[in-house]
Amino acid sequence: MCEPRADVSDLDLRVTQVDRVGGATGHVWEQVLLPLSLRGARLLCLGNTAPVVTLFTRRRVVLMLHDLSYRLYPEAYTWRYRLVHGLMLPILLRRAAPIMTVSETEKAMLATIAPSSAKNIKVAQNGGWRDDDDLFVTGAQSRGATPDVSVAAIGSPEVSRDQPGYVLYVGSFSQRKNWDGVLRAAIRLAREDNVATILVGSRGGYLAPGGVEIPCDVAGLVHLRGQVEDLAELGHLYANAACLLFPSFYEASPLPPLEAMHFGCPVIGSSIPAIRERCADAADYCDPFDINDIVASVRRVMNNPAYSRQLVEAGYERCRLYSWRTQVQKLVDAIIE
Repeated sequence: MCEPRADVSDLDLRVTQVDRVGGATGHVWEQVLLPLSLRGARLLCLGNTAPVVTLFTRRRVVLMLHDLSYRLYPEAYTWRYRLVHGLMLPILLRRAAPIMTVSETEKAMLATIAPSSAKNIKVAQNGGWRDDDDLFVTGAQSRGATPDVSVAAIGSPEVSRDQPGYVLYVGSFSQRKNWDGVLRAAIRLAREDNVATILVGSRGGYLAPGGVEIPCDVAGLVHLRGQVEDLAELGHLYANAACLLFPSFYEASPLPPLEAMHFGCPVIGSSIPAIRERCADAADYCDPFDINDIVASVRRVMNNPAYSRQLVEAGYERCRLYSWRTQVQKLVDAIIE
């Protein structure tokens, strides 16, 4: 079931019937029209919040809870988002069985919040790049076996491998992602090392508003690309970066590090449990609270080709361990058990 004007053209629905129901969109459709249209059928909600009314029935509820960032970094979210999720979480944790989440780190956090539900919590890690995408080959092959390469013209997917590499950041411009630290590191690398940084992402609609200011003296080296929806463009950005910089304060099961590894891009991550769980020895680690350490990690990777290649090869093996197909299978097993 979907909204009347929903675009499902990108979905490979070979045996699935699409029913367009209702005359509204957004939360009204999700919370009112969708449950009224079920007529007793089971509901599998993978792309939106399930109707809250389902929590007050006797039917079984299986929950996928990705993270609790709004609790740890409330100022990064709008008050409406915090209010709705704050009201729903206690009910969800009492009602759902099992409770699925995306990492052992997040499972441990949930268990401290709801000890009585700890026995019901199961883990299904996120995948990385799309399992069925044959547009690119993986690992060092996607970079011509040359991990320390980059673009000459920052804005173009048509790239040259002759110039020094750029630093790439992919993620939301939010506090929990350490956006301020990323920007400060980019400015320092531009001023002190003449290194370019490409910043991919935006502030989502549920995030608190905030501006981004690039100093005039580094405007030619620090590039805000905004949200990149085109997979080919995003793939080129990964494949031709000298490294991915990902110094988050909080993550559950982040996608960009595994996506970068898929394209043979060395990863620099923060030394927090969730990223270490996700990346293991396939990343260089920095203290996200120490800007000097963040900059030092970038220099360590960019100035040491042998170490960079080591991270590329380790990343290639690491990203093979995770797939969306495996996550889906774990979810299906939890639903039907």
